[in-house]
Amino acid sequence: MATKSFQSDFKFNAKSSVKLVNAIEKSKRVDHSINQSVSTVRDKDKINNIMKSFLGK
Repeated sequence: MATKSFQSDFKFNAKSSVKLVNAIEKSKRVDHSINQSVSTVRDKDKINNIMKSFLGK
């Protein structure tokens, strides 16, 4: 079967909790900006054409 379900269990001990705290302390806020023009497309045919060109079909 092509689809699988993934599940992760996280167990904390003294070593992993120190690493988690270090990662949180070193993390910083990142601001992303999009420098691309955007237009809203509601026409179903236009959407299909965009998807076909994107998927190469």
